Amino acid sequence: MTLSTLYGFLSHDVLGNILSTLLIAGAGYTAKKIRAKARNQKSQTDHPTP
Repeated sequence: MTLSTLYGFLSHDVLGNILSTLLIAGAGYTAKKIRAKARNQKSQTDHPTP
């Protein structure tokens, strides 16, 4: 499946619209989790406990 075929499917089909919405939401959720984990690791290394 080429990118243009995939784009056509996602932009013109109702199921494709639902799928793309879930894909984007999942990507955003995953990015948020990764950023939070990185932020927590950074804060733990910047302030060592005595």
